[in-house]
Amino acid sequence: MTTVSRLAALLAGLSGTLWPPLPQQALWQADLQIRSLTVTAGRGALLARVVVGSEFGEAIATRVEVLLPVGVGLLETDVGCTASPSPPGVSVLRARVVCVLGNLPAHSSRAFQVLTTIPPIGVTRGFGVLAVSDTPDPRPGNNFAEMAIP
Repeated sequence: MTTVSRLAALLAGLSGTLWPPLPQQALWQADLQIRSLTVTAGRGALLARVVVGSEFGEAIATRVEVLLPVGVGLLETDVGCTASPSPPGVSVLRARVVCVLGNLPAHSSRAFQVLTTIPPIGVTRGFGVLAVSDTPDPRPGNNFAEMAIP
């Protein structure tokens, strides 16, 4: 038997296992979503609590970007969250926080929080959050939420 005929026989034997693809291969997806964003004020600080979930499919390498209100100082974040660089000379001021949540299995959720100072009077007052993952998302419209400060 020649090398070509051996290869042809091997491919013929494998064809049933390669095609058609398994359903999870054909529909590799995860519906990642912001389930809730709540902001509470108290004692001169704002607490933003975010809950992110995956309705179906595993969301791989999930991360959430928290867009902070203008002029707030970042006081505290949960483990896995990193603040963006600050402007020179004002180490507490930040524009955003990125929270790495890792893989998020189907029908699961994770929560985290960010604590900031109260923004100055006269600026737009609100938080925004955007969840993304390395898995295709069939409904990206539910990956963003915005909340005005009370």
